[in-house]
Amino acid sequence: MQTIKNGEFLLLRLNKTLLSAVLAAFVLIAAGISAVGCKSVNIAVEEVNPLDLIDSRSAFYMRIPKAVDSNLISRMIQNNIHGLSEGDARKISERIDTVYLGMKKSKKSVDFQIASSCSFPRIAVSSAFSKKNGWTSDRLALEGSDKNDVSYTVYNNSGLLASFPSEKIALIGRSVPDMVERYHYISQNLEFEDSFSLDDDIYEWLSYEEGFYDGQIRFYATKPQSFLTTLIGANLNFKLMYVKGFLENDMDNKNQYVAQLEFEFRDPRVVGAAKAMLEVAFGLTDSSVKRISDTHLIVSEIKIDKRQLYKILVL
Repeated sequence: MQTIKNGEFLLLRLNKTLLSAVLAAFVLIAAGISAVGCKSVNIAVEEVNPLDLIDSRSAFYMRIPKAVDSNLISRMIQNNIHGLSEGDARKISERIDTVYLGMKKSKKSVDFQIASSCSFPRIAVSSAFSKKNGWTSDRLALEGSDKNDVSYTVYNNSGLLASFPSEKIALIGRSVPDMVERYHYISQNLEFEDSFSLDDDIYEWLSYEEGFYDGQIRFYATKPQSFLTTLIGANLNFKLMYVKGFLENDMDNKNQYVAQLEFEFRDPRVVGAAKAMLEVAFGLTDSSVKRISDTHLIVSEIKIDKRQLYKILVL
């Protein structure tokens, strides 16, 4: 089996300067937690799944649970903040549980949306996302279930938006006010017009049952042709509907992930050729590339070097 060493595998090149501003604020939050304590007012609201706040306007979606690789999020944080110690990066990552990412890429930029489950006290957030640290803020007031307004804060740093509608959820990137509104309506158990919710198949693929060990990094590409071109390194027109897959730890090698990819084709006539090409591209046996329907292939047992994935995700 071949280990993938393609530096563009997941297309995750976010705007490093702006992302660094958010991560720098996270450092201040982590520092402020021990200084200000964790006292907060408990408000009776419905629990909200961060995945419910991601919209359908991205071309690539990903779920990164800390449980898969505790070093991964820590490395992402440390690499994007100059002078941050490994210990401080670990303190921040310990307060981040699962990151959900939606992204679409153009020739000039990457447009991204992040909703993360976390644990950041409100008072520490307010201190970190301050004007002194380069952030401005706006209030978003929405009517609650008791007819009284509920106020949320949306932070802005050179066009990058962030918000913490609760101590358990962090929102960053595109359409943060819309994400806050979705959070509000769900948490207040209010009806609302939902025109940008994720497709059911994507939502189901990125979900996992609460209380169970979440041992997979999962991704879903809704515009898979460019995904496949980057993955294989050649422009191949296979008329794909989607590509989805997961990475999990290799139990035989702590320095590797094992990946599985699923390809759904529009035209069953190209599937045979695609199967042969994928076997060669990944150096796999016939048993590792299975055709399970006229239009669907599953490619399994792909080895991915963790160091290579770190290089991609730490930006």
